[in-house]
Amino acid sequence: MFYAEPVYRPPSEHASLLVQATTGCSSAAVGRCHFCNSNVFKKRYTQKKFGVRKTSEIIADLREARNLYGGGVEKIFLLDSNAMVMKTNDLLDVLKACNDYHPKLTQISCYACCEDILRKSIDELQALYSSGLNLVYLGLESGDQAVLDLMNKGVSVEKQVEAILKAKSSGMRTSVSVILGLGGQKHSSNHAVNTGKALSAMAPTYAAALTLMVVPDTMLDHMIRDNLFDPVDSAADLLGEARTILDNITTNEPVVFRANHASNYFAIAGTLPYDTERMMSSIEEAIQDAALLGVEEYRRL
Repeated sequence: MFYAEPVYRPPSEHASLLVQATTGCSSAAVGRCHFCNSNVFKKRYTQKKFGVRKTSEIIADLREARNLYGGGVEKIFLLDSNAMVMKTNDLLDVLKACNDYHPKLTQISCYACCEDILRKSIDELQALYSSGLNLVYLGLESGDQAVLDLMNKGVSVEKQVEAILKAKSSGMRTSVSVILGLGGQKHSSNHAVNTGKALSAMAPTYAAALTLMVVPDTMLDHMIRDNLFDPVDSAADLLGEARTILDNITTNEPVVFRANHASNYFAIAGTLPYDTERMMSSIEEAIQDAALLGVEEYRRL
């Protein structure tokens, strides 16, 4: 099976069969997302340049996976950073092969940029869902437009909300990630408040908070060196952002909230709105007691 190294996947896909459908990221290909390691990978690793693999090659990998792992595979994650960018008919062919070779599947998932979702009609999304694509991951990063513009995300908060609502309307489950500290010192408060509001508008199935880690040689790294970005260095302040995000999420739909990624200083888990107070109390305890925080050298992307 072919893999474009290094391989990145959501933590929750640790037990999934990983299948390389695309390589790299279409956003990184045009220089978006100043914080993202994809912008470094595309220069350092030939295989990580953005591209869509031939459908026949993807299907061949699915066939090989059946020979390697048998017929018991239950979850498949389609690599790379936005496999939803594939043409709908090609993606449908891949989904059919997923189910043909792995008949016990309960989940097929992938990353998506909001344009990938918005570009497809609701009929196309429903066809993808009916063929087994039942979970899509999207990086909101921040609900504050000034932060998205600073990081050259290339999309508006409103379009990202629209994309998640459109995916949900097709039947798909949605997982949205945000990044603590992405606004730096200057935008910290607005970043947290408006991220909570954006998540409220989306009400995704899952919401995940990561903590900013500056990847060497990214545009963000150069911004810091040129004193154009002042990072939030205090773990307590970063946890304060998480607390503010939670305090600004209002939803009548259950949202599974996780901040247990390896980049975080403190693990948080619960279901909103039921566990909001418990999680906020837990955050406050961690802010007051540094012994509860993770060790810096153990943090990872």
